[in-house]
Amino acid sequence: MLSTRAAGAALLLTLLARPEAAQAQNPPILTWGGEIRPRMETSKAGGGSREQITSMRTRMVLDARFDEGLGLFFQFQDVRTWGEETSERDRSADALDFHQAFLEVAELPAIGGTLRAGRQEVAVAESRFLGAPDWGQAGQTFDGARWLRPLGRNRLELVALKLREESSPAHDTEGEILVAWYSISPGRMGSGDLLALHDRSTGPAPTRQHTVGGIWRVDPAPFSFRVQAMVQLGEREGTKVRANMLAARAGAQLLDGKGTVTLWYDRLSGDDAPDAGEVRAFSALYGARNRYYGRADYFTDIPRDTGGLGLQDAVLKLALRASPRLSLNLDLHAFRTAARGDLDSRRLGEEADVWAQYKFREHLTLQSGYSLTRSGPAMEALGTLEGTGHFGYFMTSLRF
Repeated sequence: MLSTRAAGAALLLTLLARPEAAQAQNPPILTWGGEIRPRMETSKAGGGSREQITSMRTRMVLDARFDEGLGLFFQFQDVRTWGEETSERDRSADALDFHQAFLEVAELPAIGGTLRAGRQEVAVAESRFLGAPDWGQAGQTFDGARWLRPLGRNRLELVALKLREESSPAHDTEGEILVAWYSISPGRMGSGDLLALHDRSTGPAPTRQHTVGGIWRVDPAPFSFRVQAMVQLGEREGTKVRANMLAARAGAQLLDGKGTVTLWYDRLSGDDAPDAGEVRAFSALYGARNRYYGRADYFTDIPRDTGGLGLQDAVLKLALRASPRLSLNLDLHAFRTAARGDLDSRRLGEEADVWAQYKFREHLTLQSGYSLTRSGPAMEALGTLEGTGHFGYFMTSLRF
């Protein structure tokens, strides 16, 4: 299985990577870092009561760099909600964990490139399907190995991640994801990405799903254009899958580069006939969805959050760098389902997201935002939101 093969390969490559490095006399170069990020959130959905919560993320980083391209990276993380402890004298540290812990070996013999093995953040091809989103306080990390290899001006990255281990006490099935990403640097015809993901799981309803496609970008200043197309084939939870995704955007710089306006459209296919023996709903897998589908987080798990009917998202994005310290943003979303199914209307709703970020000191950043969501017939029929949703937050981040 992947767990044995990937671990064995990582260990073998580590042992073979320039054994003379063990004789190096120079001490490692140590770099410390950290972050404390409290965030207060307030929300109100429809006619319900207003809810408030304050969460906090605390991180500490140790990066050790040795001779001959060897490195160790550790990132401790504690994520908790204010007031959640059962006792003021609680010292259990039950919210403390390794967010990242991996070894790195550069300039591998024979094959070149860099190997990273362990628990780590992984972001490929604009993070739509596999990303390291920073909005959630806990973030997102995976256990596995990555091989990064420059190929001239381009780059190849191969990833093998373990999602579930059957022999562990926490799971009774296996799960993993394999990724190949080829990044093409800017040239006469623009830049791009070729991406292939294979996710699989065992069990009574196994999954062996392939997500394949690419991104093409061209940026003739002051404009920028981007198109992405992906298809999903194979088997998902025991059923044949055939789904697709298309995303396009066009942007322009304004006010001598201080502002941008962007038109954005995403379409993730949906399933009109879920009992027809074939799944047509596209899955966003492990992407950074808050970055794409609204900051109020009504669509964080697609296709589940749209009832398997897919998603259409038409967006107008406005951004302004008012000063070197202050940036302002406004996103206007119009959400629709891609398939109608049994709904009377495809209209999910509309959302307006506005937020500002201010660099208060060299290491201290303040951010505040508000989202207003108006539900449509489809959103109400799915039980996601009825009426108007309000979400606001204030967050500080101290990093060093």
